[in-house]
Amino acid sequence: NGREITGTGRCYRLNWASFGINEKRPPMAGPAGRSDSPEFSIFVGDLAADVNDYTLQNAFASRYPSVKSAKVVMDSQSNTSRGHGFVRF
Repeated sequence: NGREITGTGRCYRLNWASFGINEKRPPMAGPAGRSDSPEFSIFVGDLAADVNDYTLQNAFASRYPSVKSAKVVMDSQSNTSRGHGFVRF
């Protein structure tokens, strides 16, 4: 928490998220060649406008090798970052 995202001059803040009432946890990967280990996602907020999927993933993967992917949420009207995203482990 509070560590700088490499090359951006900005810090990230880690917030824990959980599934709400009546929401189901996604199923774990099955035997079709995929891992049976659970996957987790974290919300990453207060991202700079120039942070994209690649830079977000690399910022976490450089410290946490279990990172699988990252996604910055984009505004569908303006195609600009909404300032937050998700990192999957």
